Amino acid sequence: MEKVKKKNGIQSINVGFSILDVLLKSPKPLPLKEISESSGLSPSKIHSYLVSFLNLGIVEQNTSTGFYSLGNYCLKLGLGYLDQVRLMAVCKPVMEELAHDLGHTVFLGVWGNRGPTIINRVDGAFSQTIFDLRIGSVLPLLTSALGKNFSAYLPETIINPMLIEEIQLNGNNSNFPNGLADIQEMLKNIREKGISQSRGGILSDYTAISVPIFDFSSTIIAGLTIMGRINRLDDRDDGNASKLLKEAGRKISIDRGFTED
Repeated sequence: MEKVKKKNGIQSINVGFSILDVLLKSPKPLPLKEISESSGLSPSKIHSYLVSFLNLGIVEQNTSTGFYSLGNYCLKLGLGYLDQVRLMAVCKPVMEELAHDLGHTVFLGVWGNRGPTIINRVDGAFSQTIFDLRIGSVLPLLTSALGKNFSAYLPETIINPMLIEEIQLNGNNSNFPNGLADIQEMLKNIREKGISQSRGGILSDYTAISVPIFDFSSTIIAGLTIMGRINRLDDRDDGNASKLLKEAGRKISIDRGFTED
């Protein structure tokens, strides 16, 4: 059998993770000397990486012994992974049912480090290949249904700077909101309706509707979106697609611990 050739990566990242792997496999905090012996790297080289890891919270150092162990940020990464995997497992059958019943593409999106990010999609009978919207795509806040969804429910301290940047970038677009006051009114509307819509926002001949998914703390953790061609997907607030989408979002939210008032 032919061996699959590994792609070249960034050497410094590989070295850094070899150090973390030593800490991961150890049942107790380790001194620099033992990390060096286990990783095969010199203490001076390891120390440079550990300084960066300490600053990021990936590694912790005991103030009494000086020994190193994995930091709190590693716990966040692990919990984030488990939560995302669980979320996708819960959402997949719901997305498949929606795509089957309505015939359109269904997206699952979360808030990534650059904004609303698609992490899964299921196509229906009417779906066509949409290269602009694949897994990993980051969507705008004000011209995508998913982006409007997150804008309506995330804290203003997170959202407002990004909204202002989008306004500045799209100042020549007559269909774009004039300022934060107009946007806040639109987002208030979305919260009242429980659904967001974007017609021709990303692709001129497509429309999309999106609903939030909440966790036990009533915090938005994801958005469920249906996208289809204009005049083929019924994107009305009281249309059948909106009703089915709202119910799907409600069920997933309840599974994540959300309780309705």
